[in-house]
Amino acid sequence: MTTQIESPAVGRALPRLDGPAKVTGTAPYAFEQPVNEPLYLYPLQATIARGRVAAIGTAAVEVMDGVVAVLTYRNAARLAPTKDVMAVLFNAAEVPSAEDQELAILQSDEVGFRGQIIGGVIAESLEVARHAADLVRVDYEQQPHDAEFRADRGDLYAPDHVNPAAATDTEQGDVEAGLAAAAATVDETYRTPMQHNNPMEPHTTIALWNDDGLTLYDSTQGVHVLRAMLAPMFGLDPEQIRVISPYVGGGFGAKGMPHAHNVLAALAARLVPGRP
Repeated sequence: MTTQIESPAVGRALPRLDGPAKVTGTAPYAFEQPVNEPLYLYPLQATIARGRVAAIGTAAVEVMDGVVAVLTYRNAARLAPTKDVMAVLFNAAEVPSAEDQELAILQSDEVGFRGQIIGGVIAESLEVARHAADLVRVDYEQQPHDAEFRADRGDLYAPDHVNPAAATDTEQGDVEAGLAAAAATVDETYRTPMQHNNPMEPHTTIALWNDDGLTLYDSTQGVHVLRAMLAPMFGLDPEQIRVISPYVGGGFGAKGMPHAHNVLAALAARLVPGRP
């Protein structure tokens, strides 16, 4: 079976190289890459919106059959700061190069948002890792949070640049004149719930450290950006990180840059040397 796309340049159909493998289920995605003696990591995520981790009970979980280690801010490797992803992606001088906080996981007990990765259970199977993660007890010191973005807030402001260096405001035509001349107008405010796309391949990373550096089998559309951002965090040259991604099962823009799970897998693999 061949999936075809129409080429406007030559006016004829061309075969899509990954089409047959994907539609027949033979394309190996990141999770399916063959590695020896893999371990499985299930993340621990914060259940508060803001505060700090006061205590995290891992002792009982660490002695469970099949559990290899529990990763937290207490035993995770220290990471060097990395620039904000937009500064790396666009290499634009006008883009502020603040530290990318999403990637700086497990570096302290601070919690900045609900769902933040605060650890992970490493085990011989995914089932054991998930079960053990459910048994980890976390105590928090909660702090006030402000998470509601409303149009009537008094502290709203327009940023200097957007996405990442375009003008904040642009104008075309005369809206007020058009409304005044219209035969009928509708002026309403509509609110919709948050929506998320769901690619057919989830975010997945297999991380393996060796003498040459770090290898990542990853579901990513940005192998070079992944190397460029993770290398300084782990004290490596970009050439010491190898990113393998022969197929990607959809991304919708969410797989063009690294995320916290990439760092989490690399930290876990460093904690358990020799095991992907």
